[in-house]
Amino acid sequence: MVQTATLDGQELALALHALLRDLDPVRWRQEAMVNARERIQEIQEGFRALQQRLDAEGPVAALRAVLDELVRLLEECLPSEDLAMPDLRMAWMDFRAQLLPVYEDLAGALRVEDVHVPSLRPTNYRRNVLHMSGGVFALLVVQWLGSSQAVLTVAALFLGYAWSMEAGRRLWPGLNDRLMAFYGPVAHPHEWTRINSATWYCTALFMLALTGSMALCSVAVVVVGFSDPAAALVGRRFGRVPLLNGRTLEGSATFLVVAMTVTLITLNFFYPELARAGFPLALGAGLVAALAELFSRRVDDNLTIPLGAAAGMVLASAMFGIAL
Repeated sequence: MVQTATLDGQELALALHALLRDLDPVRWRQEAMVNARERIQEIQEGFRALQQRLDAEGPVAALRAVLDELVRLLEECLPSEDLAMPDLRMAWMDFRAQLLPVYEDLAGALRVEDVHVPSLRPTNYRRNVLHMSGGVFALLVVQWLGSSQAVLTVAALFLGYAWSMEAGRRLWPGLNDRLMAFYGPVAHPHEWTRINSATWYCTALFMLALTGSMALCSVAVVVVGFSDPAAALVGRRFGRVPLLNGRTLEGSATFLVVAMTVTLITLNFFYPELARAGFPLALGAGLVAALAELFSRRVDDNLTIPLGAAAGMVLASAMFGIAL
């Protein structure tokens, strides 16, 4: 009974995820709000039916508590139909903002029951700027340090800082509050309670530094720095063909094009000896990184994308006899 209920919860969570994605500011359309109200009513009825099937105590108590809060929000906070623009848009964005953390609580409660639903990644332009500037900064640091040993040392320092903060904010909740007060404006909702994407990024950088290849490190940081935010922006705004794990065909195609472009630019500027074979290397890096992003579900794509870009370059070099 519990397994059936949690699977029904997964279906409802996916419907809520799709609704919140469509309410993203870059996808906002006033005419779509009538449809949104119908979708909310269906989701609300589904949550109520699920509530009746779950006991208040027992292995799904956490799930029941989240359902109670979701039903309350859907009942009490739905924007009035009488509001005029731009008040209507603001009301819907406030409604969405209230639902985001509760959706993440629902996702967490389902994961405890070994049922997976995707985390939300709402539009955040400050995060996109940070992503791109972080890629440029990491590239310049790699070039400035100039040796694989120095890159490994710096990467180890960042790795130690990131994981010590992860441990610290779980041992002392007050530290988490302070850290998220600082990082909150660029954090996704799930990062308040789960391992931060920046920690996975630092882990990937350390693993790349272990290869001793400056070219692999350089390409990997620019691919994740530029391709991931570009794909997110295009996918949220123009994505119509769904693929896997919340990704779209339009977003993944953008990822591949941007990844190949920044790889070619990096090779031409910093590694002219590899630029002559730039296209197969760029295709390998972009394609494997795009697939890593597409199939990342339980593992954060800030870990899989840079490692995928490096793996794609290594694979292309082996196929075409290119010495890295």
